[in-house]
Formats: sequence, C-alpha cells, structure tokens
Amino acid sequence: GRVPYPFCGTAPPKPGRLKPIMTMKKLLLLTAAVAAMHFTAGAQPLEWGVHAGLNLACERASATGGAVAANSQPQFQAGFTLSTRVARAVPLYFRTGLDFTGRGGESDGATDNLYYLQLPLTLSCRIDCGRMVSIRPEVGFYYALGLFANAKEEGVVLEYEGRRFDYFNTKVEGRKALKRSDLGLRFGVDAVLKRHYGIGIGYDQGLLNINKNLYESDVKLRNGVFYIRLSYDL
Repeated sequence: GRVPYPFCGTAPPKPGRLKPIMTMKKLLLLTAAVAAMHFTAGAQPLEWGVHAGLNLACERASATGGAVAANSQPQFQAGFTLSTRVARAVPLYFRTGLDFTGRGGESDGATDNLYYLQLPLTLSCRIDCGRMVSIRPEVGFYYALGLFANAKEEGVVLEYEGRRFDYFNTKVEGRKALKRSDLGLRFGVDAVLKRHYGIGIGYDQGLLNINKNLYESDVKLRNGVFYIRLSYDL
C-alpha cells in the first residue's frame, strides 16, 4: 500500500469542516484519572513536580511488504507530575500527571506536527547515590489524547480554501484523518540533585495504529519519541 504523507511527499487531501478540539467527556475522564491519585495515595503524602523538555519525535509507517520511518522531528513537552510511595519496605513510587507533548515526523521537507494531552501511569524506583543524588528509573504506560495537528511543507502550514489542515479535527469526505487516542509504553530514568533538581531521558513507544481514514486501510502508523527534560520537585 501507499505510505502516507509526509513519507511520500504528497500533500493531504482537501479538509472539511473543523470540529471542536476536545470533547468535555474526554477531558473530564483525564481529569478524574489524575484526581484519583488522591484516593490511591492513602496515608502516603503526594509529591508534586514540574518539567519541560525536548522531544525527538518519529512516526513509523508499515504496510504490506515493508515499513519505513520518518526522520526525527524536534518537538517539546511540558507538564506536571504527581507521585506517591506504594510500598514501605522498598522505595517504589506510583507516578502520574499531565503533559502537553508534541509528536510527528519529517521527510524531504514535509512535516507532521501532532499535539497531545498525555497521561502517564508508571512505577518508579528511587536509588540513593549518597546524600546529594538519586537515580529514578521508571517504566509504565501512557494514554494520549490528540488536541490539534498540522502539516507543513518547507515550513509553510498547508491550507485548503484558507483553512488549516488538521489531522485530528478536519473531515475529509465526512471522515477524520487520524485517531485521537494513542496508548503506549514509557521507559525513562531521572537523576535528581538535592531532591529537587532533575534531568531525565526516556522513550515513549506508541502501540496503537493511529491511521483512521486518511490513508489506505493496510497502512499502520505509530508514534515514537525520545525525550530529554529538566524537572523540579516541589
């Protein structure tokens, strides 16, 4: 099957009417999931943190007969983290929060820019390296909800009849192009100085095929992103 834009360098089809970026129901579900942290914490105190960093995002498309990956596309992320200890005997923590994060890919001057609200659900272990530094590996899952997106060619945002093409919100012949929901695995590690100042690296690998109706039915499109970030624990 044909590999999708930007892999083949062809522009997306004509967009239709734009829909609201996000339904209230999905927003409430995400908010409720984060709020549930307070109930699962029990007697253990909640720990808060904020972070921001650089994403190197890459889409991978596969179809009958082969697969291809786009070049890495620089994006960014920012958000907050909630964590609580889940075992008294070992330094094991449950972590969640909310991130605004960019995904996408680049090929031959054509870029996809996909922006998500992301909910991570991970387990983290804290390993003290003296009194000043701790290492905090984490592993788990994430759920991401697509907010908005665009396509660019040589840095110019693609439009049709004066309206921006949006993979999540534009309808093409009554159908949207990409699925909003993404679910994947997260692997990462942070180094924290003086219990407050951190630097971390990690990788998010999407498990779901986000191709909906824009590309041929045998094309599977998945997100992947390597990230590096700075953090501050309150």
